[in-house]
Amino acid sequence: MDTHKNNITKTASADMVMGTVVKLDASDASKVAACSATDTGAIGVVLDNVSSGDNVAVALLGVANHTLEVVAGGAISAGAKVYLAANGKVAATGTIQIGTALKAAYADGNLVEIAHRAPTESSAAA
Repeated sequence: MDTHKNNITKTASADMVMGTVVKLDASDASKVAACSATDTGAIGVVLDNVSSGDNVAVALLGVANHTLEVVAGGAISAGAKVYLAANGKVAATGTIQIGTALKAAYADGNLVEIAHRAPTESSAAA
């Protein structure tokens, strides 16, 4: 029986940058794919830049015993709730909350440190 404490190792189904929020690939559970803004199956965050087909460590949302850096899809204020956005990024509005921003992100592509939690449906208006 396999068990995991904070991270798991999976195969990337596409090229991804460190901080991409991922889910299990629908066609192969040994792989991970970037989440969309409405994915209720988000499992974690990739910890390194990775090319398609390579193995990558994934920190488990709500389980990993450390904060996580995730890729912002736009400006996010420190203290704001953080939600899934397109292409494995996060935003200050959305429907699936995954944490709270500990620092600000100023633009699309910035890394933002979050106190993470298990994904929860909890919408925030734009």
